[in-house]
Amino acid sequence: MRLVALKEITREEFLDMAQNGARELFGLGNYRVFDGSKGEELSHFVYDMGTHRCYLIDKDACYELVTAFYCGGDHPTIHENLNKIASSIE
Repeated sequence: MRLVALKEITREEFLDMAQNGARELFGLGNYRVFDGSKGEELSHFVYDMGTHRCYLIDKDACYELVTAFYCGGDHPTIHENLNKIASSIE
């Protein structure tokens, strides 16, 4: 699976897409992984606390990140995957 961002979104877009609430799924280094809902639609995000940039990711990428984090994946590899997501949008 290739872990990439679908697109970079603004703070306002994040707030709109998560208007029914956001959950922090995990944090690692300067990154936070969230999901958020608007009505019945659930969206997934990687937020870089260092640059304050937010990336929309698909459900499969989020699932891979979350399961790696909670099911024994090594943190350096997970952090590298988060870096790849952030650098996939230029």
